[in-house]
Amino acid sequence: MDAGLQTAAKAPLTTTMLILIAIGALCAIAIIVWGTYLRRRSAAELAESEAHAALAEQAMREEAAEQAAEPPQAPTDATEHADDAIGATPPPSAIPDAPPTSDPATPASPAADPLQALTRLKGLGPKVAAQLESLGITRIDQLAALSTGEAEALDARLGAFAGRIGRDRWCEQAQLLAAGDIAGFEARFGKLGG
Repeated sequence: MDAGLQTAAKAPLTTTMLILIAIGALCAIAIIVWGTYLRRRSAAELAESEAHAALAEQAMREEAAEQAAEPPQAPTDATEHADDAIGATPPPSAIPDAPPTSDPATPASPAADPLQALTRLKGLGPKVAAQLESLGITRIDQLAALSTGEAEALDARLGAFAGRIGRDRWCEQAQLLAAGDIAGFEARFGKLGG
């Protein structure tokens, strides 16, 4: 009788263990399925947000290109009629217009156009840009227009930064950017702005 009791006592224990193992396996499968679902959902949300960011960036670029390509607007008919209604145009100014000067030593307004900012060039930081501005170079197109001799003379006046114009090829970079050749710039000098 003892042998039958031992067999009966072991049987429920084995069945209980199998049931617990099956429940654990089902829980593990449910956790794996849930984790896969969450991972796919977060990947889809990330891809969607990246797509929205890319579309927004492209729209901003197109808008900037449209604004840059937009010609200045001619005066409307209302302003022309307003001048006619007054009767005559104002007399010409008694002060003659001053001839435009192209002297690079007179600093123009600091680079208001972010596309002309000197710091867009690789290897040209804010300290060198400030020194160049004190020497009359405030925009990329001014640097692009320098001849080899002018660039060497300017380079000699940079003090601690002497040699940087040739070494970092600022004039070449400036010529590409002034011409609007962003692709050529990035092919030779790396990604712009980074």
